[in-house]
Amino acid sequence: MTTHVRALMSLGMLSTLLLSSCSAPSSPTDGPSSQNPAPSTSSSPTSQATGPAGSDEPAPTPSQEPTARQQAEELVGQLSVEQQAASLVMAGVPATGASSRELKAMKKQGLGNVFLRGRSQLSLKQTKAEIGSITKALKPNLPDQLPVWVATDQEGGFVRVMQGAGFTQLPTATKQGQWPEGKLSSRIKQVGEELAEAGINVNLAPVADVVPAKIGAANAPIGYFGREYAHTAGEVSSAITTVNDALNDAGVQPVVKHFPGLGRVAKNTDTSSGVTDTVIGMDASDLEPFKQAIAQDNSWVMISNARYAELDAKNDAPFSQKIITGLLRDELGYEGVVISDDLCEAQQVASIPVGQRAVKFVAAGGTVPLCVKSDQAILMAKALAAEAKDDKKFAAKVREAATVILEAKLR
Repeated sequence: MTTHVRALMSLGMLSTLLLSSCSAPSSPTDGPSSQNPAPSTSSSPTSQATGPAGSDEPAPTPSQEPTARQQAEELVGQLSVEQQAASLVMAGVPATGASSRELKAMKKQGLGNVFLRGRSQLSLKQTKAEIGSITKALKPNLPDQLPVWVATDQEGGFVRVMQGAGFTQLPTATKQGQWPEGKLSSRIKQVGEELAEAGINVNLAPVADVVPAKIGAANAPIGYFGREYAHTAGEVSSAITTVNDALNDAGVQPVVKHFPGLGRVAKNTDTSSGVTDTVIGMDASDLEPFKQAIAQDNSWVMISNARYAELDAKNDAPFSQKIITGLLRDELGYEGVVISDDLCEAQQVASIPVGQRAVKFVAAGGTVPLCVKSDQAILMAKALAAEAKDDKKFAAKVREAATVILEAKLR
């Protein structure tokens, strides 16, 4: 019996499926009738089974195991609006460990996703112990003991949260991009295995932004820190698909960022407001790495906090239905988890109340609003639930986002 079926039995779902298969007549995918099991006319695996005695109709096929999507829909249906909303939010805690007060508050609100922020000199073994405390506290919030998402930023160079003994000291992505494909793959897989051993199952990497050589370090968020793998879309695409595969093979969820591209702006959305890209449009080559990642089908997508004048001049990307739903989902066909960049400390979005940042992100088609402060993440969860109770259309968006999340966790 598979893990999924055992999970369904624990929830009483399997009995429902079996009862529904007893109604007659059954379609070929409904499963056999429990009252009239169809005997086989031959032991040969290629022989066609017959239906009830005196009938020439073929016997119905056995009930198929429910898909991850179906299981997720069933699980979400058992959650309250508050629980659905809480399942969306990813809350930041120190990379050195969460306090008992933080854990208690997050558990009370029902949160089940954390981001390890800052920098840590703890060893891999020490980190594993701290993460164990976090997951032990939050796992009861999740239906059927699904995994707690524990994310961090382990890109390399200046963006490397885990720096203690046992964690590889990766250079900048610019230097990684100069390695042969085999070396890049093996080194990133090693990094992924270290993260997985510590209990980290999501890495907010790789950076898929294209920083043109003529801009270089003048690009404050990416180029200045050497976070880009190369200066052309083709070279970046090649590198990030290698990184995605390596992380995925190690059991860690990769996240390509920052859609639709953060390589052409001058200022950093973390420390500045009014950051606007005036170049990237629907046909921009900067989208190519994201298109390649979507075709690869093993990474999430993180949304940039910048505004894109050619795509939606009125809304920053995390609040833009044109960018998240229209471009990313409808035009490019991405159906997976869409996570925000930090929505709590970023100056770009500071003028909007914290709770409304999460509401606007989910309304635009986002899945996981990320907040590096756990107390503000709790405010986000409360705001999402309150909005869902007042607005049926928004409630449907929360439910859909929760379904996408639980489906991903089931997989």
